[in-house]
Amino acid sequence: MKQKVLIINADDCNLTSQVTEAILKAHANGIVTSTTFMVNLPANGDVVRELNASKNLGVGLHLNVTLGEPAAKASLVKSLLQKDGRFKKKDQYAVHKFPPAVEIAEEFKAQLQRFVKLFKHLPTHVDVHHHMHDHRPFFEALAGIVKKHNLPIRWTRLLNEREIKQSYKFLKTTDHFFGNLDPHTFWTEEVLRHLLFTLPEGTNEVMCHPGWVDDELCAISSLTIPREREYQLFSLKELRKYIAHLGITLTNFGFFSKSR
Repeated sequence: MKQKVLIINADDCNLTSQVTEAILKAHANGIVTSTTFMVNLPANGDVVRELNASKNLGVGLHLNVTLGEPAAKASLVKSLLQKDGRFKKKDQYAVHKFPPAVEIAEEFKAQLQRFVKLFKHLPTHVDVHHHMHDHRPFFEALAGIVKKHNLPIRWTRLLNEREIKQSYKFLKTTDHFFGNLDPHTFWTEEVLRHLLFTLPEGTNEVMCHPGWVDDELCAISSLTIPREREYQLFSLKELRKYIAHLGITLTNFGFFSKSR
């Protein structure tokens, strides 16, 4: 029987200090094995050192073009910005024509460079805030960045398209992905245990958003109370035993480099 491999990734590390702290605790006490860091937001050096010290926690890059300021020169990414110099909101991209992939790639490249400068190493993998790589220009920009550095990416629905799958065979991603972006829903223990019991063979990613709610979070994110519910769930120690009992290998995206 083929091995069942599971990565549990906590999104939005560095969104706020309370989100970051919750992710670290959900890793230390529970089943979170991976996270992705937002480098275009102000970063605390102590937090970076703590993440680097968490040897079993994979730290990837959470590319972000929907919140905050760009890492690239504003003149190079004009199509991504509002008049105030900050990124467009997610819905603004859908209303207007998508930016050219070359500008998106410029920002993605700058964020990757900033990650390496902060952490002194490449990310374990790359994904995109608000799953913007489900849209073709963002996907193309992402593919170009990860190809150069041989980095895994989060699965995208675009890979269901035969043309995309054939043209981007070099991409490394999990066989299966589980998670959604609805700010009103969240993982429950019943749903998670059912998924674990029926987990398909191969590599799997579960996306989650553990965090603690404060005024800072409420001012910038529509995903609030579900973060606290998911922190409580993904911090449960007994789920480690359940996962082990089912014969599932719990790991992070470093698995891809180890399995080559």
